[in-house]
Amino acid sequence: MPRDRDEIGLGSIVLAHEGADEGWWEAEVIGINGTVHSLRWRDYPTQPTILRRADELALLPPAKA
Repeated sequence: MPRDRDEIGLGSIVLAHEGADEGWWEAEVIGINGTVHSLRWRDYPTQPTILRRADELALLPPAKA
């Protein structure tokens, strides 16, 4: 899992929201085109791909050792 936005890459699990009134959900990065990330919802992989900029994503808290 990335520790800062610069580490977000293919296969990273990040948090994204679907809308202003929605919560944040785990999503997997499946593509990057410049500053736009293509994401697939982790728990709903058959839903359409979503696009978000890095500044629209949140990182998961670091795992405890």
